[in-house]
Amino acid sequence: MRTIEPSALLSEIELREPRPEDAERWAAFLVEEQRRTYGALLPDGFGDRDLSKGSIRLLAGAFAEPGDAVRRIAWHGDRILGVAAATAGPAPWEVELGFVPAPAERELGRLYVHADAHGTGLGHVLFDAVVDERPHYLWLIDGNARASRFYERRGFRHLDERVSTGPSWGHIPMHRMLRG
Repeated sequence: MRTIEPSALLSEIELREPRPEDAERWAAFLVEEQRRTYGALLPDGFGDRDLSKGSIRLLAGAFAEPGDAVRRIAWHGDRILGVAAATAGPAPWEVELGFVPAPAERELGRLYVHADAHGTGLGHVLFDAVVDERPHYLWLIDGNARASRFYERRGFRHLDERVSTGPSWGHIPMHRMLRG
């Protein structure tokens, strides 16, 4: 990516709802950013299921029929620089694992910004596009200090809990944060 001043970058971003045809690129971006963020902590093959044709089809369907989900994708030309999504909580995986009741009715389930756009304000723009005034919670991988500071500045507080991410994430410890 060419060097762009932060204010100039934001003026060049197309921020919109993802479309069904964005599903494969969204999934690839998300897995790439998760791998970049958590690297060696993740097991071999992390994200492969998310990149499968079946998962892409399901994601495209979710983009076509968003229901109560609020999602945004940030394009810079033909490149994705960020994704964000908030939905009603708890997610099906949370119910399956017994993480109920949820601490709020809304969950910020995704907010990833490419490292090239860190410090530009894009994370704040994406956050504001999907999180409203209602109480929200999110899951944070323990040790992600950058994300922790970002969410603390936006009024989230850490809940006193520690759980495993499970085998697909290599059993990395995580906890929830709550705003509201």
